[in-house]
Amino acid sequence: MNELQLSPTTPQANLRAELEAAQRELVEAEAELAREQAAVNAFRMHARLMLDDLADAIAALLAEKQSLLTRLALLRQDAEAAAADDDPLSPADDDRPPTTGDRTAADDDALDLAPTPTPGDKAAEKRLYRELARRFHPDLAEGAAELAYRTSVMAAVNAAYSAGDSHALYDLAGELEPGELRELAGLPTRELRQLRERLLQCRRRRRKVARQLEVLRQDKTARLWRKARALDDPGQDWWSAVRRDLEVARARLEAEVTGLRNQVELIDTTY
Repeated sequence: MNELQLSPTTPQANLRAELEAAQRELVEAEAELAREQAAVNAFRMHARLMLDDLADAIAALLAEKQSLLTRLALLRQDAEAAAADDDPLSPADDDRPPTTGDRTAADDDALDLAPTPTPGDKAAEKRLYRELARRFHPDLAEGAAELAYRTSVMAAVNAAYSAGDSHALYDLAGELEPGELRELAGLPTRELRQLRERLLQCRRRRRKVARQLEVLRQDKTARLWRKARALDDPGQDWWSAVRRDLEVARARLEAEVTGLRNQVELIDTTY
């Protein structure tokens, strides 16, 4: 009887084989994540030493540029409104929103070169939220246990999305599928349920590691690290080239900010 239970064709043996394979995949995935995270962290420290002064200056200039564009748009709108008051035949446009100016392609290039933190991608967060809502919505539950599970997960999803916690959302994306729970509850023996539960936990952890790696690879510093690794000439002075590009971007932004300041001062003194 024991030999029959341990034969490769039994459900127990099949689940053990699946579990061992999943555990190997998890170990490999965690090792890959650890290696890449360590490399990006080392690169980030080097980038701070080499480029932080320029990156901070460019970030400050971009923020001032956007502030000046907004101020300039509001001043122009006020000036147009005053002119319209003087001309009763002029069309009213008080409800027109001010134009603040979009960031230019050159600004985006400067940001891509600077090892500054990547801002949260709101569109990606919304897509992930909708995906999780489709997977875990309580209205789709089959039975009381699944309803409780879906309700618990959706409460956590809603809290993470409301808080703008993208890391928590990605972590919740690794939770067990409701269908997996139904399958687990339907297994005939305790041993099968325990093996299946361990397998599902392993796969859940594997999904979370995959999400963590995905988030890491979207980080701007990680993208710069991959770009530096992809150089055809390993001896090429990549840091000096990036620094020169950032210095050009800073000079351009300084000139733009000076011009915007002058425009704001001119309108302020005119009206």
